[in-house]
Amino acid sequence: MKDEAEAGAAEPHAVQLTVWDVPSATVAGERFRIAVGARCSAGCDLGGRELGLFDQTGSPAGTVKLGHAIWPGTEALYFAKVEAEAPRVTGSHQWEAKVAGWDAELPHAPGSFPLVVRVVGAPDCEVTIRAVDREKQTPIQGARVVMHPYRAVTDDHGIARVRVARGHYDILVSGSQYLPACASVEVTADLVTSAELDADQPWESPDEVPG
Repeated sequence: MKDEAEAGAAEPHAVQLTVWDVPSATVAGERFRIAVGARCSAGCDLGGRELGLFDQTGSPAGTVKLGHAIWPGTEALYFAKVEAEAPRVTGSHQWEAKVAGWDAELPHAPGSFPLVVRVVGAPDCEVTIRAVDREKQTPIQGARVVMHPYRAVTDDHGIARVRVARGHYDILVSGSQYLPACASVEVTADLVTSAELDADQPWESPDEVPG
């Protein structure tokens, strides 16, 4: 029984990693930052533990020590910002955040979390998109604009400006209480365009439809 108890006590704690604030696109060769967090399955203090970021070849791309503060709203998620240099080849690259295991007073297993780093060429054109309500012809604030992998949000005047590299793009514009609108464009120079969105009509059950 004693041996079983000792074996159970030596079972390593699991370490769960998470990553957020990953840029939707990073220019080749430029530096960027992401947020990383780690949590012990038993709620241990992970402040000061070193966490590494590894690129698509498995080579170290950046290291950071977790802070001693806990992410608001969580019980034991220790976090930090880590900086790295984007690959110089455009495309999607599979990276990984890792924390090594350790056997101090309480053994912990290693943890990892995969992430995708999307690399684009240097932007040389600006696309201006104006989102408006089709019926009212009024600007739509806070509409989301996606020109994969670039993203933006419209301002108080319904305007979003996106810096992109030359090429073909599908522009997707969506907003709260509106149906999404999509258009294809070929960007060869600065471009101004608009997106007219239709209000999303509330669904009515058959019983609510007038006879």
